[in-house]
Amino acid sequence: MQPEFTEVQRFLIDCPPFDELSGEQRQWVAQNIKAAYVNEHNVSDLFKQHSPALYIVRSGGFDLLAPDGHLIERLESHDLFGFPSLLSGRPVVNKLQVIEDGIIYIVSAQMFDTLRQAVRAFEQYFIRAHGQRLLGEVARRSTPGSSAAAVNGSTAAVGGITAGASRPSVSEKTPGYPSSGPGYEPLELTVGEVVARKPVTMPITATIREAAERMRDEKVSSIILVEEGAAPAPDPGSDQGPDQGLPPSLRISGILTDRDLRNRVVAQGLSYELQVNAVMTQAPATVQARQTLMDALAMMTQHDIHHLPVVDDNQQPLGMITNTDLMRQQRSEPVMLISALNKAESREQLITEARQIPAYMQTFAARVRDTTMVGRLLASLTDSMSRKLIKLYEEEHGVAPGAYCWIAFGSQGREDQVLSSDQDNGLLLGNGLNEQQLEWFKGLGEYVCTGLNECGIPLCPGDIMASNPDCRRTLDGWLERFENWTQNPTPKALMYCQIFFDSRMVHGNKRLYQRYRDEVAQLGQKDFFLGNLARLQVSVQVPLGLFNRFRGTESGKDSDLINIKRYGIALINDIVRIYSLQAGLTVPQTLQRLEQLRGSNLLNRKDNQSLAEAWQFLTQLRLQHQLDTWGSDKPQNALDPDELSTLTRRQLKTAFRIIKECQQGVGLKFGRVG
Repeated sequence: MQPEFTEVQRFLIDCPPFDELSGEQRQWVAQNIKAAYVNEHNVSDLFKQHSPALYIVRSGGFDLLAPDGHLIERLESHDLFGFPSLLSGRPVVNKLQVIEDGIIYIVSAQMFDTLRQAVRAFEQYFIRAHGQRLLGEVARRSTPGSSAAAVNGSTAAVGGITAGASRPSVSEKTPGYPSSGPGYEPLELTVGEVVARKPVTMPITATIREAAERMRDEKVSSIILVEEGAAPAPDPGSDQGPDQGLPPSLRISGILTDRDLRNRVVAQGLSYELQVNAVMTQAPATVQARQTLMDALAMMTQHDIHHLPVVDDNQQPLGMITNTDLMRQQRSEPVMLISALNKAESREQLITEARQIPAYMQTFAARVRDTTMVGRLLASLTDSMSRKLIKLYEEEHGVAPGAYCWIAFGSQGREDQVLSSDQDNGLLLGNGLNEQQLEWFKGLGEYVCTGLNECGIPLCPGDIMASNPDCRRTLDGWLERFENWTQNPTPKALMYCQIFFDSRMVHGNKRLYQRYRDEVAQLGQKDFFLGNLARLQVSVQVPLGLFNRFRGTESGKDSDLINIKRYGIALINDIVRIYSLQAGLTVPQTLQRLEQLRGSNLLNRKDNQSLAEAWQFLTQLRLQHQLDTWGSDKPQNALDPDELSTLTRRQLKTAFRIIKECQQGVGLKFGRVG
């Protein structure tokens, strides 16, 4: 059967990776491609008569089945299959089952090889698809309790759903790769690429005078103070044996900065002959050389510091990165923006500086490759505004009358904020406060929340804010509330848990927060609670319907739209959270939770990576949609799948299938849902 020439050309333009071909190359394919009308009576002949080959679904619906009969992939128009055999040389062993009669285009092995040799982008497309975790064939689950996140195939989401992939444009009507990728973003550099000089170190037994003289001679504003420790363990992959006499390691005990010398030595009138360990900043935060400048910026913002020791994977000092280094790399952005927020001398000045954030974030989001940086930067900016408002309140009303922590919940806690995110915060207070002291903290909650609103962070419609007495509790009060939620998991309690279990300290007493977080983590491990949380998660339906087609999630005039926040990103957050609760993890970020779960027997490695890739893809898609619709009255989280390119539709379906299968795994493991 020879298809109509013009129709095939039009179809190929909308079918990645054939959109990478020149017009002349597509014309050659259209002239030589074959077509087969496939129904239940002749389906078994397809692989017999045309194998190996690349198959493209033109119309109809089909199920690709493994030899043992389990479903690998549901195929529809524009989906590709058969290329794993073309790339590997292995015989075709899968079967095709007809769901709806249709036409399948057939690209012979010879044509496929010709195109691979002629067009590198065409070849790389299939190599990437074959090698990517989401797209490789997956064996059947060996244990019934494991989550099933892997999507198979041979087809759907060709191109991959991984961080760093070209960001899809929701508004594009014609598919294809972007003509130009995101611009250069310095925050994506690794710390190791920026730190040029070796670390300046001294033993903690040195005197203050010796340390100051060394800083002067080296022309540095800080110095790393170290102790000798045990020899580092040899790399398991190296030939270094335990008897080869590795040198002892250097353990970072503290740092000393110019500010420390001014405030802790000169201003206090201390003797310069004291040992430096008496005035150093002990157990400083560190950043690894392989981490990004965004990681360094987030740490500096969170801890309100300007110097950060850089270490290798064995925690050995490699250098120091400073706020000045970040400013130099960023050409004063966004470090200068954070600096301007921190230097604001009044509430009015802070609000004026904050008004620059939306415009800046749009340009930042448009040029960054790793879109997780957008949420992290927004969280850093919100943290900075919160801390500045706290300081302004303390200047007006005096020092806090007791230990406390300002806590970020929800998206700010997870560091995945977007420009439309509202406030989710609370106050953790030390026990034993009297009415007058509690009144001081009431004023703080109201002052900061109204101030954030004036800075552009909307008030929470659900009143999850420190201005609400329910979110302003003592340690015992918070623990009592969590215990009640976990023992009596009503639907409302479960909804709150999905917000409050994602927490991060923005400002305050670290010991108080750590005690709170550790005890909350223990409460979250109860089987009865996890079972109810799992049943709630399983009850939310992924927007994929019959024949693997999209199903709208909204109502009224927007009934065809899909809310990818509620039915995509949030569901992955929920799934990862339940595994994290079982493991007793205290980090709130979804990707960090997955990283800490890697290698555990709770969530297998395949599912772990699939969830991470799906989360990153959906985050990218949501961000691009918000950039495309910014300033309009269109929904910020709901998009029309018909406006997506063919490639992006495939990727979106793959992401939803991952979520759906992981939901089933969560239901089986925690909720006894079969």
